[in-house]
Amino acid sequence: MKDSDSKIPDQKELEKELNEYLGKKYGDRIRLVVPMLFPKPQTEEVSKEEKEPSEKKKKIQFDLKPEELEAFLNDYIIRQEEAKEILATKICTHFNRIQFTEMRKGKTRYEGVGHIKNNILMVGPTGVGKTYLIKLIAKKIGVPFVKGDATKFSETG
Repeated sequence: MKDSDSKIPDQKELEKELNEYLGKKYGDRIRLVVPMLFPKPQTEEVSKEEKEPSEKKKKIQFDLKPEELEAFLNDYIIRQEEAKEILATKICTHFNRIQFTEMRKGKTRYEGVGHIKNNILMVGPTGVGKTYLIKLIAKKIGVPFVKGDATKFSETG
């Protein structure tokens, strides 16, 4: 019998079996306590949405100007003028470039200057509002916010 054919045990059974195994191997020194476990049942059928790729890709409707985005940020953040100005400009340029590229699909390829991906690295002391600034921008333009923390990769933390 293959593993995929066998029934997946519920959480209590699985925890009991693992604790019995650990008890035999290590005695009473190690015990497994699992707060919650939700195994995902595998289904044979794939939904229609997964089978058929979306026929029409959602087009970006971005009509925000850097001045408007900066004015929005000014309502929530005091000072940080240079950061607000640069971020507003970079964000608007990014979305306008995507919109322009989508409009040109099917036409001759645009070989303009500036097709280099621009990443933004925000560096500063704790509590100055770096994350808050980006969260506000993401909320305003309606995109998801993802935070990457690199402190675990440095010696000083």
